[in-house]
Amino acid sequence: MPARYTLQQHPAFSAPLSREDLYTLVARGSLARGEMCVDEDTGHTHTVGEVVSGMRPPSASSGQSRIARPMYREISPDMDEPAVLEEEEEEEEEDDDDDDAAAESEEEQDETDAKKNDDRDLSPSGETILHHAHPSWLGYTKALILCLLLTIAGALLFLIQFEYAIIALLCASSTLIAVGIARYSRDYIVTRERVELIWGIIGRSSKEARICDIRSIDVYESGLKGMLGLGTIDFSTAANAGIEVQFKDLRRAHVVKDLVRKLQRGVDPTDD
Repeated sequence: MPARYTLQQHPAFSAPLSREDLYTLVARGSLARGEMCVDEDTGHTHTVGEVVSGMRPPSASSGQSRIARPMYREISPDMDEPAVLEEEEEEEEEDDDDDDAAAESEEEQDETDAKKNDDRDLSPSGETILHHAHPSWLGYTKALILCLLLTIAGALLFLIQFEYAIIALLCASSTLIAVGIARYSRDYIVTRERVELIWGIIGRSSKEARICDIRSIDVYESGLKGMLGLGTIDFSTAANAGIEVQFKDLRRAHVVKDLVRKLQRGVDPTDD
């Protein structure tokens, strides 16, 4: 009967083991050569290295070594650090990596938000502009019709009198430039704190109303301008019985009204 050995102070292998079993465990790395074992026949104590010294690997078909590797990693005396501590360190490193990844994600989100704010223009008071518009070109219907008639007249006068044609085209160009100057000299601004109307070419004037003070918002769309999608917004405050700020000939007037209502409710419109 082959010799059997019992490992001392090794809870993973409490049953007696053969030399082939000890060799297999050493080859797998589950058992250290410095482990102490007791010969069941003689009662003498040996190291595992002494028992398996000079052995050849047992053949797979011999059936002598049927020991199964434990489901967990054993703690061997000749290891630099316990396997359990290694696993804990690996888990701590994974947690640190997760925390670093979360921190990097938050930093990237902050940078993205800051970039979004940087991409937006600032009002003269330094506030982020949520909506900036001018009166629509279609709001100057009469002037545009006059410009069109002068252009047609200039084209027809080319066949009659060249000088009159040049004069008509210059008048049409002057009318168009005047409309452009009038349009761009009026700014409609909405920020998180206020609605503001700024007008003027050389000297700039302004009227504003704080979002929290706005009592009513009236939108008017009527006539030909209403059919063209233009509207007028009147902002009234509790401090003044009349109209405080007026956005005239504005496209998508109801969208601007909804924007101001969201700001009054404390909803961030940039989240949409």
